Amino acid sequence: MTKTVALQKCDEYDFDKVLSCIKAMFALVPPPDVRGKNVLLKPNILYPKAPELAVCTHPVVVGAAVRAFVELGAAKVIAGESPAIANSTLAAKSTGMYDQVINNGGEWADFKEYVSIPCPDGKIVKTINFAKQFTQADVVVSLSKLKSHQLMTYTGAMKNLFGLMIGLEKAGCHYRFSKKEDFAAFLTDLNIAAKAQYAIMDAIVGMDGPGGPGSGDPIKLGFLAASDNILALDWKCSELVGYNPHNILNLQDALERGVWLNSPAEITTSGAAEKDCRCTHFKIVRDSQPLQKMVPGFVNLVATKVLLKTPHFMAKKCKKCRRCEQICPAHIIKMEGTGGTAKLADKSKCLHCFCCHEICPADAIKLKRFY
Repeated sequence: MTKTVALQKCDEYDFDKVLSCIKAMFALVPPPDVRGKNVLLKPNILYPKAPELAVCTHPVVVGAAVRAFVELGAAKVIAGESPAIANSTLAAKSTGMYDQVINNGGEWADFKEYVSIPCPDGKIVKTINFAKQFTQADVVVSLSKLKSHQLMTYTGAMKNLFGLMIGLEKAGCHYRFSKKEDFAAFLTDLNIAAKAQYAIMDAIVGMDGPGGPGSGDPIKLGFLAASDNILALDWKCSELVGYNPHNILNLQDALERGVWLNSPAEITTSGAAEKDCRCTHFKIVRDSQPLQKMVPGFVNLVATKVLLKTPHFMAKKCKKCRRCEQICPAHIIKMEGTGGTAKLADKSKCLHCFCCHEICPADAIKLKRFY
């Protein structure tokens, strides 16, 4: 495992250009030898949305990655995902991802059944349930989209592997690990168990702003990135769009474990110059916790009410699909009567995990700082 991140400028989702960029990154930071092996690609499908909205890994990037690994001699290239509330294959087809996978020599996998994977080095968990296809893979590759994220502030290659878990079980983890620090540590445990050998970041068009990762604003970033070191990839990509990676809880936790890096100073880049990939107008999401911790006692309790965001439901936009009700790990979102809109039945029990906000297809949930 190196500490190098390969960067390639790419300003459009043209298949040949994307494929050329991926091959160039492979030359700079080679993936493991996949000849005769099964490769599992894990793209991001938060929920079915058109590619131009930047919610999901772009289908062209997925298709080009499939082709690239096929040409490297992989025996089988499988792409799979388990959206929290959506049929996996239907979601892949609606985004265009399914056709890209099939047409480029790969297979699409529905993540329906799980197996228990040991994680003896985990800090929060010692076993994790992954989709059974994980056990059929010799090489695991994270195919992520660079996005802002309301809960963790940023989501990339490491957070993307959360999708190795099946459906609503992911929401249950928010209930089990309701403190941000615990959820961050859980994500590190998950990545230790997943042992991804390679990662590719779709940052041609990312998502920024407070609506991320599901309802933010598409932003043209114009680059692709790859590495055999998943933390190095996330660290560098988050830095390129303006984050201080030390303030991204799961990245800082991963750094402290010493599995991937001992120091960010070890990270190098190759290919395109960092200055040509840097974005100075990316609207990052900031974590209010550091400010809260500076305020002691009763004042902290008041500050928490002011700083902590809570879901607010807008009746005019609500499509009454009940996805927010289904995904809520605390089971406190209820529909108000027949044909009504969603609401928090008990605001005091809200975990502030923002799963409902992520999954809403109608942008009908806003996060506000006052009850």
